[in-house]
Amino acid sequence: MDPIIASGLVSVGKNFIQGISNTLTSDSEVDSLGKSSFSDELNSASATPVGKTRMNAKALHASLLEDPQIASFAERNKDCQVFLEKRADGSVKFLSSSGETLVLAKESKSCANASSYFDLCVLEEKNLTSLRPDAVIFDVA
Repeated sequence: MDPIIASGLVSVGKNFIQGISNTLTSDSEVDSLGKSSFSDELNSASATPVGKTRMNAKALHASLLEDPQIASFAERNKDCQVFLEKRADGSVKFLSSSGETLVLAKESKSCANASSYFDLCVLEEKNLTSLRPDAVIFDVA
């Protein structure tokens, strides 16, 4: 078959299918989907207040060291480098260069604070290391 004729038949078939699908969808259905401009959507999204107040990195670091479990871990590893990692299950892991680890359950308040600290460090590009690209440095000294 000639390629020009074949492409013409495909084009005719496409137009036929589009014509049928347009007649099956009424204008009222299309209008009911809601038409809003990008600027309207952006304004409504920016008007929505943020649910939680974000603490700064120093305040989060201090609140983490107030937790007895983390304070004990920090005391045992004061001469080591400590990293903080987020895990796939929602928990957070402290990892010392000595090999000791501490995993905080995802339901705990300390885990939420540690996760916020991790996110804030990544956002501000602070306490990052090339040794562990998926972790931030947690200063225990």
